[in-house]
Amino acid sequence: MKKRKIVSELFDPKKMLLSENSPFPMREAYKSLRTNLMFSIPGGDSKCIAIVSANRGEGKSTIAINLAISFAQTNQKVIVVDCDMRLPSVAAKIGINAKPGLSNFLAGSGEIQGDLIQHADEYGIDILAAGDIPPDPTTLLGSKQMKNLIALLKEYYDYIVLDFPPVTVVTDAVILSDAIDGYLIVVRHGLSEFKKLRETFYRLNFSDAKIAGVVYNGKGSRNSYSKYYSKKGEYYYDEYYQK
Repeated sequence: MKKRKIVSELFDPKKMLLSENSPFPMREAYKSLRTNLMFSIPGGDSKCIAIVSANRGEGKSTIAINLAISFAQTNQKVIVVDCDMRLPSVAAKIGINAKPGLSNFLAGSGEIQGDLIQHADEYGIDILAAGDIPPDPTTLLGSKQMKNLIALLKEYYDYIVLDFPPVTVVTDAVILSDAIDGYLIVVRHGLSEFKKLRETFYRLNFSDAKIAGVVYNGKGSRNSYSKYYSKKGEYYYDEYYQK
């Protein structure tokens, strides 16, 4: 328990989010990522980008938020949708209400035009949190209602950033491939395994997903504790070290 407390104190979610006070290399890295995505994803005035990874703990959610902030810094209207309805993290990282949110809308118990979309004034982006944890998130994400939601959001936002759970564990990300303009795969230094990354590419290619690129995250850093999915689709902590 002591080690876990130390790790949690070292990684303050707020300090990991992009701002004018962020280190210069961090700001430049997201500017470069933003520019590359602008030119690599074809489409109309609004683009829907999915952020995925092979494993839990690769920094996917943080990158999703920071990418959205980077787009907002160019006066684009951006929303982040937390599509991980098993163990969501976007709301906690931003510091907003975790529910109601996406699951409530898809279940027919909330309106987008109401109180579901929250605005993060500090970062200039909108957030649709995951909401209450449903019994079957995959079915909700694969519903016609979800595709209608993406189409509706495209009428109001320049960029829609979807944060999905790991591709190798559940099919949540791939079932929406025909509605997504580009997938960005996050790979973490010292954590990602080649076989899992290969499986991620296989699943995305099998579903005809449009892969926009890969983000190599966390070079030169090491985290002794990583979160993973259990066989039941829940996360658990485990000590992990990989050379």
